Amino acid sequence: MSKAMEVDSIPPPVETRSGDFVYYVRQNNNGSTLYCRRSVVSTSVSTRNATAREQILINPEKLAKDYGYTLRHLVISDDHCHIGCLAAKSGDASKSTEMSSLLIFSLEDSGKTKHLETLESVFNFVFGLDGSLFYSVLNDKLRAFKIFGHRIGRPQYERACIFTEDNEELFVDITRTKDKRFHIINSSALDSSEVYIFDSKHKFWSAGADHKQSNAPIPLTLVRPRQKGVEYFVDHHNGEFAILTNSPRAESADKKQTASPLPFRLVRAPTLNPTFENWTELLSVADDERIEDVEIFKDYIMITIKRKGRPAVLIYDKNNQSFSELPLPYGGCCTVRPDSNPQLDTSSVRLRFSSPVHLDSVAKYDMRTMRQTRSWASTPLHIDPSQYSIQRVDVRNGNTNVPLTLVCQKSNMRAKGKPTLLRVYGAYGVSLEPEFRLEDVPLLLRGWTIALAHVRGGSELGREWYFGGKGKNKINSVHDLLACARFLLDREWTTCERLAISGVSAGGLVVGAALNMSPEYFRAATLHVPFVDPLSAMLDPKLPLTSVEVAEWGDPLTSQSDFEAIRQYAPYDNTQLLQKAKHVPSVLVTAGGQDKRVSVWQPAKWVARMRDSGRFVPNSHSGLQTDSRSGSRLLFYPKMNEGHFHANSNRSDSNDEDGFISAHAFRNAFLIDEVE
Repeated sequence: MSKAMEVDSIPPPVETRSGDFVYYVRQNNNGSTLYCRRSVVSTSVSTRNATAREQILINPEKLAKDYGYTLRHLVISDDHCHIGCLAAKSGDASKSTEMSSLLIFSLEDSGKTKHLETLESVFNFVFGLDGSLFYSVLNDKLRAFKIFGHRIGRPQYERACIFTEDNEELFVDITRTKDKRFHIINSSALDSSEVYIFDSKHKFWSAGADHKQSNAPIPLTLVRPRQKGVEYFVDHHNGEFAILTNSPRAESADKKQTASPLPFRLVRAPTLNPTFENWTELLSVADDERIEDVEIFKDYIMITIKRKGRPAVLIYDKNNQSFSELPLPYGGCCTVRPDSNPQLDTSSVRLRFSSPVHLDSVAKYDMRTMRQTRSWASTPLHIDPSQYSIQRVDVRNGNTNVPLTLVCQKSNMRAKGKPTLLRVYGAYGVSLEPEFRLEDVPLLLRGWTIALAHVRGGSELGREWYFGGKGKNKINSVHDLLACARFLLDREWTTCERLAISGVSAGGLVVGAALNMSPEYFRAATLHVPFVDPLSAMLDPKLPLTSVEVAEWGDPLTSQSDFEAIRQYAPYDNTQLLQKAKHVPSVLVTAGGQDKRVSVWQPAKWVARMRDSGRFVPNSHSGLQTDSRSGSRLLFYPKMNEGHFHANSNRSDSNDEDGFISAHAFRNAFLIDEVE
C-alpha cells in the first residue's frame, strides 16, 4: 500500500496570488509539509519576477511539538496580518470529533509568526475586517447552532453572539462573498436554506458592553424566507448578487414545500434589494443535470456542472453575455473541482482534476481563449494510466438506467470472471466520483476491476436522481446496486465467487441491505462505519444528528409510513433473510469508538445479530478454504480511539499517523484472501 503512494516526479508547488503575496505549500528535505508565502516586490515588466525571501507560515510538525496540536485547516486574513489554524489537541482521543481549537498567529514584518491566542470549541470560522473574525460552535448533538463575533486579542468571553438557530433540524454556517463586501450566514437543512447577509465593514463590538450577549448586534438582511425543498447559495460582485438556487421561477401561494424536486439554476439580484421578486435568471440546466459550483470573477463566471453524470465546466463572459465550455482531460472520465482562485480581476482560473488512475492535478486555463496554460501533475510510479480503461455504461433497472463506471487493465478487458470490487454510496445527494483512491491501486495492479455504482440517492443525474433514493424511495438505492451486480454477473464480467462489495457510512447501509436481499451475488463485503440500524437511530431524538437527518430518512416517530419504509430496507431489521439464502459472503465491518455520526453500537449490534444467524464460521477458525462458500467469515474490527472519518487518501506524505494506510491495507488483504 505504501508503494502505491510513490510518484515518478513531484511537480513544483502550486502558487496562489492573493494581494501582494504569493502563497504555496511545499515539502522540506525531510518530507514535512510547510505552508509558505513570499511577497511580490513589483508587478512591472522589468521586475515582475523579483520576489522577497520566503516566509514559512506554519510547520505542522512544529505546531504539534511546540503547542501540542494537529493541524486541520488554515486561513489567512484579508489584510495578510493574521493566520488562523483550526487544530485538534495531539494525542487526544477526541481528536476525531467535530470541534477544534482555533490558534491565531500574527504575521510579523520580520518574517516570523507569533502566537496570539487560542479560542476553544470552534467548528468553523472566517476572518472579518479590522482584526475580527466570526466562528460557529456545535451543541451536544453536533449541530452548528450559533455564530459568534470575536476581536483578535480580546478575551473569548467578550465574544458577541451574532446569530442563534434554535430549530433542531437546522445547521448554521458563516462565509464571505468573494469580493469581501458581505458576510453570509446560511441556516440550512438537508432540503432547505435561509440566507442572511450583513456588511463586512460593520463593527459589531461598537454596540457597547451591554450588547456582548445580544442575539443581533449586527443588522441582518434576509435574502429569501425558508421554503421546504428550496436551497440557495449567495455570492456577490460588481453591484449584484449571484445566487445558485433550485427555487421555483414564480412564487406560489403555498410556500410550505415545492411540489417536486427542481434543478438548480443561477440567478442575479441587485445589491440593494436582493429579495426573490428581483431575481433574474442567468443560467438553467436540464432535469438530469446539476450545477455543482459557481466561481465569480470580474469579467467571468465559472460554472461547474454534471451533465448526464459527467463533469463539464462553463465560462460565462459578462461583457459578451455568452457561454463557452472548457475542454477537460481524461475524456471527461474524471472529477473536476475549483482550486483556490482568490483573485477577482483575472482571466485565469485553476481547476483540480482526478481520475481512478490519475493523481490529483491542477491546471490553469485562460478564460479568454479557453485554453490550458499550465498544469501541475504527477503520475503514480507503479501504475501507467495509458494501460487502463475507464468506461461508463448504463445498467437497466426496470424503467431506470443506472450509470456504472468500470476501471480495469486494457489487456484484461475481455477476460471473463475478473475479480471485481463494486463500490456504492447513494445518499445526501453526494455523487460517487471517479477519482483517485490510493487503496484501489494495489487491486488494479493485481488485475481487479473497480466498479462504481452511481445509484439513486446521489446527484449524478440531477436533483430527481437524489430524490429518487431518499426518504420513502431509499429502497431504490439498494435495487439499483443489485441491478449493477446482476449486470456484472450476467455479462460474465465477473462471477459470484469473485465479486466483492464495499460501502462507507450511508453507503454501508446500502451494502448491508443488499447482503440481506441477495447475499448469493457476492463473495466478500467490507463495510466501514456503516449506518446499519437507521430505524433505532431515527427513533431516538437524543442521538446526535437525528433531528437533522429527518429530511434524508424520514421521521418514524411521527409517520407510520416512514417507519414501514425504513424497516423495509434497514440491515439490522432484515437479517432473518439470510436464513433463506443458499450462500452468504464473508464480511468485514469496521467501526470507531469516538464516532459521533454512526455510534459504534450500530455496527456492533448488527454484527452480533449476523453471528446469531449461524451462517458464519467463528473468527478463530483456521485453515479456511477461501474458495468455498461454506467458510464465510464475519470479522468485526472496531478502533475505539477513532472517529467517523479517515484522513485524505490523496495526500502525498508517507507517514501513517492516523492509520489510513494500515486500515486500507487490512481491508485489501481481506478482499484478496477471500476473492483470489
